[in-house]
Amino acid sequence: MTAEDRRHRMGRPQKMSERVANVIADEILGGGIVAGQRLPTEKEMVAEYGVARTTVREALRLLESRDLVTIKAGIGGGPVACRPKFESLGNTMKLFLQLEGANISDVIDIRLTLEPIVARQATSSITTERLDAMQAALDSMHENLDDYENFQDRNAFFQTSIYKAAGNPAFRIIMETLWLLVRDAEPNEHPMATRKATVVAQQVILDAMRAGDPDAAAEAMSDFVHDTARYYRKRLSKIISQPVHWQL
Repeated sequence: MTAEDRRHRMGRPQKMSERVANVIADEILGGGIVAGQRLPTEKEMVAEYGVARTTVREALRLLESRDLVTIKAGIGGGPVACRPKFESLGNTMKLFLQLEGANISDVIDIRLTLEPIVARQATSSITTERLDAMQAALDSMHENLDDYENFQDRNAFFQTSIYKAAGNPAFRIIMETLWLLVRDAEPNEHPMATRKATVVAQQVILDAMRAGDPDAAAEAMSDFVHDTARYYRKRLSKIISQPVHWQL
């Protein structure tokens, strides 16, 4: 793409820094610039886009605020492309939840409705390879229940595997963000009994999915998330009932 082509893509009238930021963002999100790749220097971008250095710097600040660019300081530093993470979306969602006076209990209510739907949808399209990977995660959790970091990591893999298998990117984005909001509200490690119950419940879900039974998978997921909700409301009631608090 030539410099002229880039300038042509700068769309409707808006601040020049926003126009430059949008062009760079399109390349990062479209794969033309990959995560970890160093962007051109400020001097090179000034020449490429035909704008002032201050405009380039403002564009980079905008991209950094959206987690699309990180600025490395020092010799050999400069702007480097990166990909936004679900934690970033979760933090933005917290802002709106706080504005509406919502709490984590409200988020749990949404998961109670959506999780069984996602499990049903995933059952129809999940691959044997993904099922095997999920079983390996459950086996690892079961064999290392005293390793809480492993439990959290493998539990996250199990949950997000279902979201991915559902085949709907919007579902995945919403569900993974909601799941992170609830998980991040946890102040302490789950007791051993809860970890064991989690593995048992998730095994029932996985068995139903492997059997290709969407109704059974949805029912098993519904049982799991309702049991989880009861646990949160009994053990963490003070925390999940507090209004969501957004912060940088």
